Amino acid sequence: MVLHISPYSSACLHFLDGLSWSLVFPCYWLLDRLLASCVATSLEKRQRSQDPCSFLTLCVLISAPLYLLLLLASLPFALLGFIFWAPLQAVRQPYLYTYWLGGVGIGEWRPQGRSFCFCSANVCLLPDSLARFNNLSDTHRRAREVGKRIRNGAKLSPRLLLLMSYNHRPGEQAGGDTGSMTASRESLTRYHGGDGSIGISSNNTLSHVPRTSIFKRTGRKRRHGDETFDHEISAFFPANLDFLALQEVFDHGSTTRLRRQLHRYFPYVLSDVGRYGWKGCCSRFKFLNSGLMLASRYPILDARFECYPNGRGEDALAAKGALFAKVHVGTSHQEQRVVGYLTCTHLHAIEGDASVRCEQLDLLLQWGAEFRQSSSQPPEGQKVLEDLVAFDVILGDLNFDNCSSEDKLEQQHTLFTQYKDPCRLGPGEDKPWALGVHPLSKLQSTDPPLFLCFSLRVMENEEGRKEYLVFPPSKNQCPASSQKGRKIPLKGNGRRLDYILYSDEGLQQDWKLEIEEFSFVTQLAGLTDHLSVAMRLAVSTGEEEP
Repeated sequence: MVLHISPYSSACLHFLDGLSWSLVFPCYWLLDRLLASCVATSLEKRQRSQDPCSFLTLCVLISAPLYLLLLLASLPFALLGFIFWAPLQAVRQPYLYTYWLGGVGIGEWRPQGRSFCFCSANVCLLPDSLARFNNLSDTHRRAREVGKRIRNGAKLSPRLLLLMSYNHRPGEQAGGDTGSMTASRESLTRYHGGDGSIGISSNNTLSHVPRTSIFKRTGRKRRHGDETFDHEISAFFPANLDFLALQEVFDHGSTTRLRRQLHRYFPYVLSDVGRYGWKGCCSRFKFLNSGLMLASRYPILDARFECYPNGRGEDALAAKGALFAKVHVGTSHQEQRVVGYLTCTHLHAIEGDASVRCEQLDLLLQWGAEFRQSSSQPPEGQKVLEDLVAFDVILGDLNFDNCSSEDKLEQQHTLFTQYKDPCRLGPGEDKPWALGVHPLSKLQSTDPPLFLCFSLRVMENEEGRKEYLVFPPSKNQCPASSQKGRKIPLKGNGRRLDYILYSDEGLQQDWKLEIEEFSFVTQLAGLTDHLSVAMRLAVSTGEEEP
């Protein structure tokens, strides 16, 4: 169980990689800028239509030929660098583990158990030219802002968030770097205890507040029927966020910027996951890595990445796969480690390739079982106590939803017999409050994206590229306007592609998992084309507090 803290095993290889990439990078950057100048976002198109002789239009007309000339001039250097860079990728480590001092102390495992908060988000940090096909631009700026919003939403106290909501009207820019904030009093005080008090530690986190004061609420009306946990649309990422799984962190420069921001809250990060070039399962050349990133407030004990071997079309150009991690969350009275297992994945995206996704789900279950077995084996020649497993959670973008008729094959996969989906009633049927995103053929909107808005307009596009709209969860049938362009009408409240699944198999006897809260987070509105999801999971040991 060795974690890779450097992309290469020797400093010489690391130097050669940097040198070769410095020769390739100018050509890569110029090609990206040239293509980006040819693909306009809706905002840029609107600005050009309003003023054909605008400064933006002139910049494009001047910069595109210049980019082309410089690109041709840089090709010989790029070819020379590529000759050295491509073979080096075969010996590059499958991930990079970085850590900063600080974070949550492991401490002794409390007899009554503990609660953990998980979040998954697809952040669409592609090279700028590719991100524009999803109506997004300025990838590096978005990477910094994504990191800031996540860590600010997770570490700000409820009292401060409430104060900010009173001091800013809808559409205004909040102070600092949290962006435009608009939220109801109820959503910002969701961590109040039953007595109306707020537990805040000296560092503005809730990590040391007793679990009952945070998660047990009275007078809430967000539950439906026999629902045993709270659910909501949240303007902010949940406070005291413990684990964060990200997808589509493809761009190398964006990875560095995002990781720097996340490290201000998460001490342990797995990034640069997957290999470029040709290696193992990569039958085709991989221009992009897996795009996966995993951040944790608890120490990571072991990690492994596996690449899906069956990618097709443009999806085969990225090393999509599954990242498995084992984290240390406590120590029992008997000096046994209490651990948790996390899986971050991103499945095949092309519509109609249900068989490909099902094969990947089969591999996901197989690799997960192998990882748990291998990581639980003690080092050879050493006698150690067996680890106690607190949770086993899968997070990621599965690229199918539970309500579309065209996704029936994935909905019936054995994954859902081994792992539980809090938003799912059964194959083809979600719970009434479950939310997804609606791909629209047309959406005319000039409104800025809001963080908390039950009708959340994020993008517009007149040429059929992706756009998304979050509708209120009050009706089981989505509005007719969102059905334009679909072959089969969509049931439920949108296409729910991002999942958090959990399993109670393999836990210790008498240990139980209980969902405390499930949230659909809108804080990244305007920065990505997905809706983030978060879940707070309580691990109960069945013992009483002494």
